[in-house]
Amino acid sequence: MICPACHAPACRRSRRRTLMDFAAALVGSLPWRCSRCGERFRRRPAPFSHRFSAHCAICGNQDLKRIAPEHVTGFSAPFKRLLGMPAYRCIPCRHKFFSIRPLKEVHDDRLRIAS
Repeated sequence: MICPACHAPACRRSRRRTLMDFAAALVGSLPWRCSRCGERFRRRPAPFSHRFSAHCAICGNQDLKRIAPEHVTGFSAPFKRLLGMPAYRCIPCRHKFFSIRPLKEVHDDRLRIAS
């Protein structure tokens, strides 16, 4: 997340405090705060194009690592393990979760072998 005031990438999620914060959350807009300048703003955690691939619900990052399902905790975790859902861990914020969405494909030109 990039701050709209100082353009720093050092933003973190902020708590919902006002009625407007709760109303904006209904459409997916969450409060954020810049760690550098202290500016508070609302944005979606992930762009709309990320909705069709696995991403972290906390920070919106798609930099995920596949982990064993036993490491994910929560009320519905045993049921999701039984269904065989893949488990992921967000590398920046270390959030562990299940998702049925596929991982984003990495298109790296360095991996292609010239023939």
